[in-house]
Amino acid sequence: MSKQRADLEIFEDMMLQRRTWLVERAAWIVLGAILSAALLGFFGGGGPAANAETTSADGSLSTHYARFGRREAPTELRVVATPPADGGATLRLWLSREYIEAHEITSVVPPPSRVEAASDRYVFEFPLVASGETATILFRLEPRKAWRIEGRLGIDGGARLRFDQFVYP
Repeated sequence: MSKQRADLEIFEDMMLQRRTWLVERAAWIVLGAILSAALLGFFGGGGPAANAETTSADGSLSTHYARFGRREAPTELRVVATPPADGGATLRLWLSREYIEAHEITSVVPPPSRVEAASDRYVFEFPLVASGETATILFRLEPRKAWRIEGRLGIDGGARLRFDQFVYP
């Protein structure tokens, strides 16, 4: 409802003005939430929520990974593994087929001596200097698939882990 102020000749519609103020406040809240999420790391990059670490119950396998990423943007998966004592001087680490096929592996450091493909996983074999030695392996990846990606990894005959990543398109 518009009414005219006699002395200023200005039309005002207070109902429209209140709606405008309400929309403006909602927009500020949404922008604040987006900014907070970005600072916390929910869109990748840095921040306390951006990275995660998962460790097996016995502590022989752990992984550090980016919880959030972008499609075709480089990311890393760092694995620290100790093979079973009877495993000899070789570490056989596997990653699920779904996880590998959702990513392009750009490099593995150190490079595996051998890679085997099974129906549900890829097995990477790494030589160790001594039996039972802890190894750190870095997989450099680029996600090819967007949205939620479930990762599973493990040591042949040992511990296994499950982790989730969210990849923005």
